[in-house]
Amino acid sequence: MPRLRLVFLLSLLLPLAACGLGRSEHADKPNYKAGYSDGCWSATSQVPGDPSTITRNEEAFRGDAAYNAGWKSGYSACRIRESGGSMGMPDVSGRGTGPQ
Repeated sequence: MPRLRLVFLLSLLLPLAACGLGRSEHADKPNYKAGYSDGCWSATSQVPGDPSTITRNEEAFRGDAAYNAGWKSGYSACRIRESGGSMGMPDVSGRGTGPQ
């Protein structure tokens, strides 16, 4: 019985421990947050084939590690959400309030 309790306890704790593994070392920096915001905006508003619709401070992207890491994280996170539920969210692409 003690082994079963240990397995149960580990099954509860391991997912919580994994949450901190993907956190960037730059996550608390303002430029990371600005990059994350720009990356997320780009992922959700980009028009394929039109680079002018990408929101990114190119100078900061090339020269600031915090902004660069934030932009990439924001783009990835929001692109996954926009792709129809890859993060466990339901696909709502066909839903809306107006005529289609």
